[in-house]
Amino acid sequence: MNPRRQAVIHQQQRARRYTSNTDAYAFFNLLTGPELFDPVELLLPVHRERLFPPPAANTN
Repeated sequence: MNPRRQAVIHQQQRARRYTSNTDAYAFFNLLTGPELFDPVELLLPVHRERLFPPPAANTN
């Protein structure tokens, strides 16, 4: 078998194993934990308040 194909199969099996052993709450906690949340938050742009309302579309 192609070595790349073996690597893909191994990666898929590992992902299946992790998803079958993880519930939604654990996954949410992983995503919002300090290991992932803080670095991603630092990469986000600064929030800007809207100065003017969005233009209304004419529906004549």
